[in-house]
Amino acid sequence: MPSRVALVALAVAATTLAGCQNGKANTAQPAAVPAASSAPAASSAPAASGVAELSADKILKQAREALDEAGSYRAKGKMVQDGQKTEIDLKVDGKSFTGSLSFGGAEVELLVIGGKKYLRPNEKFWVMSAGAQQGKSMAQLIGDRWVAGVDDDKSLEDLFAIGDVDAVLKPTGKLSKGAEKEIDGVPAIALKDAADPDSTLYIATTGEPYPLRLTGKGGSALVFSDFGETFDDIEKPAADEVVDLGKLAGK
Repeated sequence: MPSRVALVALAVAATTLAGCQNGKANTAQPAAVPAASSAPAASSAPAASGVAELSADKILKQAREALDEAGSYRAKGKMVQDGQKTEIDLKVDGKSFTGSLSFGGAEVELLVIGGKKYLRPNEKFWVMSAGAQQGKSMAQLIGDRWVAGVDDDKSLEDLFAIGDVDAVLKPTGKLSKGAEKEIDGVPAIALKDAADPDSTLYIATTGEPYPLRLTGKGGSALVFSDFGETFDDIEKPAADEVVDLGKLAGK
């Protein structure tokens, strides 16, 4: 029967391969992927919001509050770390989210809804996480169902933190303002992190001060869009689509 050891192995591989390190999902280094921004379009010529005149810390605070007010958003992009590219696609609605990570043929879907956590890896992910024999055994047993029973597993906290906007936007060092530029046609101001000089967060300076893009090392970037949208795919899976790993392990 599968044990918690397999899940811990999965978590170790996930947090390493997906770039989730030091308790902060490392989404501060994701990278430019074409994506329509739902921030106000430059063609509508909205007036400057005045956010660019604020301090870097206050700009970030306003961006965080703007996301709270929107209630939902999408973050999509890629992260490059040590030559490994990870594709990221997240849809966040309050404390709930659905998302996917893919790297080197391995894929894992994540879902948090109603305070419960689920994940759905493909076979390559299981194999990379638990080894060929154990991984294939887990893949055959689980199939394309969601894995539940991981809510209290501390080893998975970094993996699921990727859907936490506070973890995504939290700087690791002192913030400072950088240059102003247009991001997908929207005027924005850069915020620089002294502890991570390769990381830049761009905040819209017209309309709502939404975060627009988070860039980083190796050509990485995460693009924010779809503010305030409804995501129908954030829904609880049916009972027959879920395997509770704790119950399988006899816990």
